[in-house]
Amino acid sequence: MDVHPPAAKMLVALSEVLAGHNGTFEFKGGEEYPAYVNYVFMRGFNAMFGIALAPLAYLTCRLLRLPPAFAAMAALFVTFDNAITVISRFILLDAPLLAFTALALAMLAGFYRQHARPFSSSWWQWLFGMGVALGLVASAKWVGLFAVALAGAYTIYELWEMFCEPRLQLGAYAKHWAARMAALIVVPVGIYMFWFWIHFAVLTNYDASAAFMPMGFQARLKGSPLAQQPYEVTTGSAIRLQAPG
Repeated sequence: MDVHPPAAKMLVALSEVLAGHNGTFEFKGGEEYPAYVNYVFMRGFNAMFGIALAPLAYLTCRLLRLPPAFAAMAALFVTFDNAITVISRFILLDAPLLAFTALALAMLAGFYRQHARPFSSSWWQWLFGMGVALGLVASAKWVGLFAVALAGAYTIYELWEMFCEPRLQLGAYAKHWAARMAALIVVPVGIYMFWFWIHFAVLTNYDASAAFMPMGFQARLKGSPLAQQPYEVTTGSAIRLQAPG
């Protein structure tokens, strides 16, 4: 059973579709790639996420007011980091995860730069950009929730500082809350659910891996043996008894 959300997996699947993969090779460890599997394209597709880390590192440092030389040094560190170089070449979920995490950090840094200009057009852009990035990173792997936690911690700190500001009117303070709830809760949750919607809309055929899903879900898949019997349990129905926990 795969415990990860579907966003990064769907992106890897997209690279397979674009590479012309017919879905017969299962990518098991230690096996050689058949001639019909264009793994070079798939690895190149994944590597693009790793390549994006360098400019995102530079952008984040500049948004944090570091000098251009220091920002360029940070980008070079990312470029020549051996672990990032290696993992970005693999057909795994980690490259999209790292890219979305870096994007979330860049959006957070950009939003921090706008704290003196609340509700300006750039303030709204960085805020909702951060919400989109958090939705993407949480939809890639659940470890991306650490990025969500970082943004949440900064948001709580910022709102607490506003609460302690006697000159801030209650209406404006409530508007700050509403804006952050819309951008940092509604938007990420919507993106997270959107990827699951795509996931279930595309994967409509039955496979042995669907055995981990609820019986009602399996019965609605094309080619499912459960679809050949009544949905309600009757005489001759195949059932599965499973203890909770």
